[in-house]
Amino acid sequence: MKLFVLRLSAICASCVLMTFSASAQNSGDDPVADSRTVVISGNARFTVLESRLVRMEWAADGQFEDRATLGVVNRKLPVPAYSVRKSGKKLTIKTSDLALTYSGNEKFDEKNLSVTFRMADPTARMGFKTVTWHPGMDDSGNLLGTTRTLDGCDGVKTKEPYDKGVVSRDGWAVLDESDRQVFVPVDSDWKLWVADRDSTDRQDLYLFAYGHDYKAAVSDFTKIGGRIPMPPKYALGYWWCRFWQYSDFEFVGLGKEIRSLDIPIDVMVLDMDWHETWSLRKRNAPKDEFGQRIGWTGYTWQKKLFPNPANCLQDLHNLGLKTTLNLHPASGIQPYEEPYDRFVKDYLSRTDEYDGPKGYVNPDGTKAPVPFRMDDINWADAYFNSVIRPFERQGVDFWWLDWQQWKFSKYIPGLNNTFWLNYTFFNDMVRQSADQGIYARRPMIYHRWGGVGSHRYQIGFSGDCLASWQVLGYLPYFTATASNVGYGYWGHDIGGHLQPKGVKATDPELYTRWLQSGVFTPIFKTHSTKDLTMEKRFWVFPDHFDAMRAAVRLRYDLSPYIYGAARKAYDTGISMCRPLYYEYPEAPQAYDFTQEYLFGNDILATVVCEPVDSVTGLAKRVMWFPEGDDWYDAASGTLFKGGLIDTLEYTVCENPYYIKAGAVIPMASGKIKSLEEKDNTLKLFVAPGDGESTVSVYEDDGATQAYGTEYATTLVRKVSDASSVRVTVAPRHGNYRGIDPDRRVQVVLAGVFAPEKVTVNGVEVPYSRFAAHNAEVSGKNAEWGYEGADLSAALYLPETPASEELVVEFSFNEYAASHRDLLNGKKGLMHRMMDITPEAKLVFGKYVDAYMMLPDPFLALAQCASFINEDPQNAGKYLEKIDTASLMADLADYEKIPADFVVKVKAQVGAE
Repeated sequence: MKLFVLRLSAICASCVLMTFSASAQNSGDDPVADSRTVVISGNARFTVLESRLVRMEWAADGQFEDRATLGVVNRKLPVPAYSVRKSGKKLTIKTSDLALTYSGNEKFDEKNLSVTFRMADPTARMGFKTVTWHPGMDDSGNLLGTTRTLDGCDGVKTKEPYDKGVVSRDGWAVLDESDRQVFVPVDSDWKLWVADRDSTDRQDLYLFAYGHDYKAAVSDFTKIGGRIPMPPKYALGYWWCRFWQYSDFEFVGLGKEIRSLDIPIDVMVLDMDWHETWSLRKRNAPKDEFGQRIGWTGYTWQKKLFPNPANCLQDLHNLGLKTTLNLHPASGIQPYEEPYDRFVKDYLSRTDEYDGPKGYVNPDGTKAPVPFRMDDINWADAYFNSVIRPFERQGVDFWWLDWQQWKFSKYIPGLNNTFWLNYTFFNDMVRQSADQGIYARRPMIYHRWGGVGSHRYQIGFSGDCLASWQVLGYLPYFTATASNVGYGYWGHDIGGHLQPKGVKATDPELYTRWLQSGVFTPIFKTHSTKDLTMEKRFWVFPDHFDAMRAAVRLRYDLSPYIYGAARKAYDTGISMCRPLYYEYPEAPQAYDFTQEYLFGNDILATVVCEPVDSVTGLAKRVMWFPEGDDWYDAASGTLFKGGLIDTLEYTVCENPYYIKAGAVIPMASGKIKSLEEKDNTLKLFVAPGDGESTVSVYEDDGATQAYGTEYATTLVRKVSDASSVRVTVAPRHGNYRGIDPDRRVQVVLAGVFAPEKVTVNGVEVPYSRFAAHNAEVSGKNAEWGYEGADLSAALYLPETPASEELVVEFSFNEYAASHRDLLNGKKGLMHRMMDITPEAKLVFGKYVDAYMMLPDPFLALAQCASFINEDPQNAGKYLEKIDTASLMADLADYEKIPADFVVKVKAQVGAE
């Protein structure tokens, strides 16, 4: 046997053994792998990217691909330790986690290529099993990625199949880039453009052999597939959208009305009626030369509705609103479009090779339409220069690319039109602002999935879903599963886009539940088609308005947590919505409970996807609470033990989500109306639960590309037991342009008795019945208060330098420490009784006596929160007096009260 160092591509001799060690990191994306990771054997090349990730290429001509493909843009990773052995025609590559064997020189198949690795298996005697992969194996265990659209989805299956993900219950997944196009360098500000591969028979496979270490697999995918860029902060706020023929005054007036109703909002979307639609009709619309309905594509402002588009957009900007326009580009540029002459002149000045008659003039002298051809760099340059940028100069902030037409390019075979639209629109924003450096605005587009690699061009539009309970229940699975390909910013049409057959009115309860669930999705956008039965204005539904607005308010309250999750997605590749099996891969329930998912690190999210009972006013939600943690139900105030399955019930006003016990959730001030507002409040919501927990609170300027290097973090550490809770807010680290040197810290302890003492840096802070009000009006003094209905203590501090450490300690007396179980679920009980009280007064007034006070047992519970507010140190005394059995017995004495009301009260208070 002969031993020698393998250099570049040469493998020869009868037996070769070699070992590599790690090298330094390279910055930026580089598709050319470190030569030390490459092993060539005849017509096959293997690149060891990670100890569990190997690229496997075979080319009939022995020429391999070092250019980036659409899905993989970076192969320059640190060199993992591995060994190579060649014995005759057999090649073996071993890393610390796998062994690859290839024999001969032929195309990869099940006979000549295999990879063996170990993966965890709790049922095996040793706790693991050995898996052998080879080409052609059944991959039904793949946990999937995502698909282009929810158009036509009935809540059971999608119209188009899912693309595969990079994780699998079988422990392996294959990313096949064999037929994907490549990026080639070009001498223009695009820097890279698309090109087809040559016709050589080839295979280009990436094997992810990560077992059930799903997070590592997805994270390493984004190392080779590119990072998930952070969107501007405003994108995580509320978006209003409706396909409707708005006039300028209506649209601006709508923005003002939303603001006047105290509904936070950041984005208003103009669907396709912003432009001329010519002869477009809902049915039997004429089609153009490209087979598209005339007017579906449009680049000419509808001046009958928007006589001065720039002023209209400025009016929206003056309201603090961003605006996007809908585009359907399939019909190219038609002669009747306003930018046609400008575009043709620009295009023809760049090239003599184009698809159309000379000068785009027909033999009869009429103007010829210019077909859509985004894959032609000259066409794209003219398009953005002469068509798109004039709109942007008028005030369009970003674009909604609603490509629904033919999937592949008519000029580059196999090129996905959606993918290339995404690439060009996103990177046009990059190249426009290149001269501004890191302080250029963050690029963002709103688009459909175009295949693996689309995660580099956030944000996703999932299409025209049906407004049904079944579809609502399907969305958690759809949204979380997309994380398996790094596609972490799906935006759905909250409330549904169109009605199922036979439905003639918007169901306000369904809409409310959709909004509540939407809080815990990446993009929070309401939208619907042009249909009088599809109503999206909250205030049209007075019985549900408060619950709808509360959902939007909660979204904004959670914005620091959500924005921090966006940063983690950029840093790690793990999206904010991720499946349960990322954290609990060996628990069968993590795969079965598809209507649950993790929203960031500390929130378990779900959806109530059935209507409330017509009598009890309650809807069921079966929950699995993952083992290893307890979970605090923010709606009811109940702490659930991990490892249990429970059937819970919620009113339409209750939006269930579950915080990991003891976790600290960074939240925003309750006053913000837009995510572009500057607010230096750092609110820390501490869920009940003993022990230690930490959170890093992230912040940056929210708007520019400087977030790569300019940002700040604040470490918060909580340590608690039955008698005390200590929260340490560390000095802020880092900096960014426009940072506020001060901060206003608030600490909220959920599910606690009123503390006996509160100190900050060892100095006692006084209690005030009006602490929350004082903090909002003045905020000059440190005070703490207690909210009886929520059973929560809140500390409000004046502005302090963010460079200083704060140590906050809440101390509890012996009663509070020993009676914590008394608090469990009482928040939900008190809120329900407070909500029922107005109805109870009407019932008693109608069926008993309008002058009569409500019975004492009823008032004792309905007023319990008020009693606690006035006497917080004796909260336990009032909670101990809660007697739902006496309440029901008392109601039974009133024979004239409708039985349904009695049943409702009994169900909502949980009386036996």
